[in-house]
Amino acid sequence: MKIGYACIPLTINERTSRGLTLKKFSKDIFLDVVKQNIVGLKKILENNEKLNIKLFRISSDIVPLGSHIINEIEWYKYFENELNELGEFVKKCGMRVSMHPGQYTVLNALKEDIVENAIRDLEYHSRFLDSLGLNSNNKIILHIGGGYGDKNAAINRFIENFKRLSSSVKKRLVIENDGNIFNIEDVLYVSSKIGIPVIFDNLHHECNHQKDESIKEIMKKVIKTWKEKDGNVKVHYSQQNLKKQIGAHSITIMVRPFLEYYDEVKEFNPDIMLEVKDKDISAVKCNLIINNINNVNNINKKSYFTVIEKQWAKYKYVLMERNYKYYKECSKMVKEKCSFKEFYEYIDEVINIDVEDGSFINTAEHVWGYVKDEVTDKEKVHFAELLLDMQHKEKAKLYLRKLCDRYNAEYILNSYYFFY
Repeated sequence: MKIGYACIPLTINERTSRGLTLKKFSKDIFLDVVKQNIVGLKKILENNEKLNIKLFRISSDIVPLGSHIINEIEWYKYFENELNELGEFVKKCGMRVSMHPGQYTVLNALKEDIVENAIRDLEYHSRFLDSLGLNSNNKIILHIGGGYGDKNAAINRFIENFKRLSSSVKKRLVIENDGNIFNIEDVLYVSSKIGIPVIFDNLHHECNHQKDESIKEIMKKVIKTWKEKDGNVKVHYSQQNLKKQIGAHSITIMVRPFLEYYDEVKEFNPDIMLEVKDKDISAVKCNLIINNINNVNNINKKSYFTVIEKQWAKYKYVLMERNYKYYKECSKMVKEKCSFKEFYEYIDEVINIDVEDGSFINTAEHVWGYVKDEVTDKEKVHFAELLLDMQHKEKAKLYLRKLCDRYNAEYILNSYYFFY
């Protein structure tokens, strides 16, 4: 079982989505941007390996305008060596990657030009994964598309247009239930007609389902769509953000409901893609907990508690910002050698508590201590002014992060303080 995240890590300042506009499109600019994105992907994958994250979704924007008709540049030839090197790294580390075209890639559209664009986009995604030299375990995820007032006709258009795809795309493509139109039963039906695997998304299912079935019963159907050549069954897991609209992803993965979900799916040994705002931070959390559960009798106690202490160092100011009493309580738990489950359940509980003005100021001043000997007089004055405005706390925190970046306050930059 692999647990991973999508596209943008938080634990390092790297990205693969540098783009360019049609107006500025030129061969030299295009190749320079692609090169930067490939370098970014390499650093992200290296960091994922360091964190023991073996599942990752590559951004569709890694090759800007990758499927646009203006782009006739053979980027896969210019960067053949670099892409091969990345693919070999993925294979050596036992990783699995995927890509997920966006909402405008609609294979069942009513308009032919939209369908043609969708086909071209899917071919681009397939070419990128092919250029890494990766097998068909590394998938392209797609939704069925729009309903257009007639869901049955929309399903039939998808089935017919699937036939127009290349064999390279067909062997990589998997289809996912969505939160509005096509539920898991619809997607399973499409799969039965075209013979490709199904991705089950639990939050989409909560928003849009026809039958009240357990996750286990659904997974018994889903896993039958996955053949040996497709690799492990893959699922998407997310939790509802209670402060936003239905279907919005939570800031972090809460341990308790995640473990309930894990108990439902563990017999199927799925690879779990987390769709969550704190990205690799939640992936680290879930990996540590599951590895602890599965290897409870083979744990080196010393290294086990060293890992908890390192995680505590990353979260300590997040808790202090809510209230110093939470900081003290968690510190006590760590000293008394709590379990990963106990540690993260407490973290989850506190993260959802609103930040108090006094605690915010107290914590910001603690963090300020890491840069106060480096900053200019002007920066000192500006920070002090920002702390007086508690109606806009985020401005003070953003400025503090800017200073930590400027003066390389490594300990704070490696913490999670700025992400919550």
